[in-house]
Amino acid sequence: MLPVVSRLLIAFSLAAAACGNPDNLIVGGASPTDTTPLVLFDNINSSIAGTVQLTDPGGASLGTSTVVILSDRPDLCSVLAAHPDYFRKPPEGYLAEILFLPPGRLGTFWVGRVGDEGTSSEIIAINQGGDTVTPFTVTNGGYIALTEWNDNAGANASGSFDLVYFDPQRIALHEFQGRFRATVCSALQKVLLP
Repeated sequence: MLPVVSRLLIAFSLAAAACGNPDNLIVGGASPTDTTPLVLFDNINSSIAGTVQLTDPGGASLGTSTVVILSDRPDLCSVLAAHPDYFRKPPEGYLAEILFLPPGRLGTFWVGRVGDEGTSSEIIAINQGGDTVTPFTVTNGGYIALTEWNDNAGANASGSFDLVYFDPQRIALHEFQGRFRATVCSALQKVLLP
């Protein structure tokens, strides 16, 4: 039997999904901790996609990735154009689910499967006022499906996912699933992801 908190999070997620944009849906949640707020995507105000040059904190290149970002932050593309370090040095509280996919391919990609290298995800949950970025990290075994992709600004990307994440303290697992229809954002070409 699910704990009371888990049942409440699922109920809130389903209620929020019934009222939101049907193209963008995230069902799942995580209780607040000392370092993270409640993780419940009841309002997806931005859904963006693009090709990103990944770098480590020192600036060394780690290759490219197709990325989809779902967030409660309105107008995220414009915010990233003005602040490419938004995900590393948060100026405000926000929630974001970042999906990483192999570049230039459509299909269903499994986290940890040979041939699907580069498939991953993180959830960033920042308290109001900003805080240190400690992401929820994805476990092996979940999938991300990319069914539509066009790399031109203003075009769309769409798909679905079912992923399980460790919380930042690696104490509990949290399942998030859903679908997306994202607009390609050229600002992602210069963004610094966590």
